[in-house]
Order: sequence, then structure tokens, then C-alpha cells
Amino acid sequence: MRKNILLIFGGESVEHDISVITALQTLKNIDSIYNVVPIYIAKNGTWLTAENMQDVSIYHDFMKKGKKVKFVTLISGKPYIALRKNNKYSKFINVNFALLCTHGKHGEDGALQGMLYNSHIPYSSCDVKSSAIIMDKIFMKDVLLSRKLPYLPYVSLVFEEYVKNKDRYINQIVSKLKFPLILKPANLGSSIGIKICYEKKDIKNYIDFCFRFDNRILVEKYLPDITEYNCACVHMNNDLKISSIQKVEKSEGIYSFEDKYLKEGVKKVDKTDKSLTLKIKNLTEKVYRAFGCYGVIRVDFIYDNVMQKLYVNEINSIPGSMAFYLFKDLRFKDLIDCLIEEGLERFKNEQFVSAYDSDALTLFEKIDFTSKQK
Repeated sequence: MRKNILLIFGGESVEHDISVITALQTLKNIDSIYNVVPIYIAKNGTWLTAENMQDVSIYHDFMKKGKKVKFVTLISGKPYIALRKNNKYSKFINVNFALLCTHGKHGEDGALQGMLYNSHIPYSSCDVKSSAIIMDKIFMKDVLLSRKLPYLPYVSLVFEEYVKNKDRYINQIVSKLKFPLILKPANLGSSIGIKICYEKKDIKNYIDFCFRFDNRILVEKYLPDITEYNCACVHMNNDLKISSIQKVEKSEGIYSFEDKYLKEGVKKVDKTDKSLTLKIKNLTEKVYRAFGCYGVIRVDFIYDNVMQKLYVNEINSIPGSMAFYLFKDLRFKDLIDCLIEEGLERFKNEQFVSAYDSDALTLFEKIDFTSKQK
């Protein structure tokens, strides 16, 4: 019997559209041995499915352009989804696995993983804990610090604390870090909401701008003369497979959303020196193990050309296009198979005893809480 695979994508995220692209690529490459049920999460959080999910044009107005659109409900405690139309449930589907193509908030931060876990549905990608830590750049830095992995010096800001004494926190930033600085919302990706600050007089406005996207901000030292590299890692055949290395090409300043997704020819595999290649690959493996990752991840690195130092910049627990383009000797289809097999094996190994009968309720029944206690 063919396995029912949920392919989940979209979501309430600034990376919503990129998630759709990743899903469409995956749909075209997934093996026909699976019965794929595409689940589109609209920008308002509604779960939907339709018959023409591979038509990219429907995602401009899914409710109008989708054919036979149905609402989807996840069943808590059971590995099922329910399909609903006109306020009537028309079908229940037993789910064997969920393949996640969701990027950003609510899809890559552990929230979706937790929902699937509660429904006893195995899934691809990192688990709830590692997804949440990786998504939050401040928590990510804390783990890098504890594992003595290289990172850029930083100061973190929390909105509730910052607004009580703005000058104090700005002085703290200036005393610890020298200009220029780079400000990042803690839980966003694709270089959205980022600002580079060159002078103290601008920092208040830039902090206020970043707080429009998140209530936690990461402030780092900005290095103007850098080279950026990407490297991916996947758990395959009881071992870790490290990808080739990509040198990032960008128009100017930071690696922008437009550079990353909307321009042609910005990606190429870098033929860099062997020592740096080895260092990047070793660090990629260390990051995978340090954060307890699963599935495929992509690690983004910064190399300081002046000081000749390498730093871990960001980690993507569900990378765009599943980072298949970085694995030169691995077909996209085989990568998808690997993610499904690894997720199913992990789920099987995690079936621990989580509940048992005790005498607590029986003892509780015997206590009279209405009498006065001496």
C-alpha cells in the first residue's frame, strides 16, 4: 500500500512565496511510489488543498483559482487529516508522513513540528526543540558560544526591556561593539528587516525599524570585507553527508532577498582553497551535531577577508529548495527519499513510554478540601 505523504508549504511567514516554490520543486521530483497530499497554508494560517496544486498561478488567489478547494483539519492525537467543504467533512485520510517545505515563522520554528508531534505524525526536518533554537538567532548564538564554535560578537535586545531604558541599551551596544553594526530581527530569514548602521545618531531609528518585525533583535559587528559561503548537511545511511560549498555572490552590502531568490546566476560552487573548504565542511558537521539536527540543513558562513577568520552566520533547518543544488552527486528525488526514510526511522525510535497509570487520582479523591486545615 502506498504511503500517504503530506507535503506542507506556504504559511504565515515573510518567506511564504519561497516556500511555495520549494514545494512545487518537490512535487515535480518526489517518487510516484508515494501518494502525495499537498497542503497549502494560506497567509492567514488556513490549511487548504485542491486538485491543481502544481499550477503556480493559483497561489495569487487560491480560493478563486484552486479547483475543488477543501479545508484541511489536523486531528489531535491521531495521524489523520479531515477534508471539509461547505462546513461538512467529506473525507478522512490516514497520514504516514509529513514532508515540510515551510520556511520561516510557524513552519520552521517548531510550531508546526509540535502540531504534527501531537498528532503522532512523523515529519522531515529538525524536531521541535532544535527548530526553535535554530530559528531564534539569539538562542543560536548562545549554543555556538557554549560549544565554542566561531561566531561574531553580538548584543541582544528584547523589546519589553529596551523600551524601559533605551539610552542604557544603546550605550551598552556602543561600548561592546564598534561601528558599523548590523541589526537583525531574531526570528526572520531571507535578509528581511535587516539594517546596517554606521553612526550612533541612526541607531535608535534602526532599532525601531527592526522591532517592527520581531520583539527580539540581534546586533552584531558588521564586517564590510567578507566572503559568504553556504554548505549543507543531511543524515543519510546512518551517517552525515556534507555537500559541496557555494560561494555567495551579491549585488552590494548584505545578501538581500532579491539576490537570494529573484536574480539569475547568483549561485555557483566556489573552488576555494583546500584548507578553507575543509574548515567549512568540518564546521557544518559540528553545527549539525551541536544543535541535534535532523533532515537536511544549510549553514551560512561569513569569512572575514581582512582577519582571515571564519564565522557561523545562520542555520536553516528547512533550507530553500531543500538545498538539493548543493549536493552535486545526489538527485533531488533521492534527497526526498532520504528525508522520508530518516523521518520515519526517527519516529519509530522515539516511541518511548510517555504515560502510565498511577494512584494519584485515587488518593486525590480521598482528600476533603472543604474542611478547614490546621
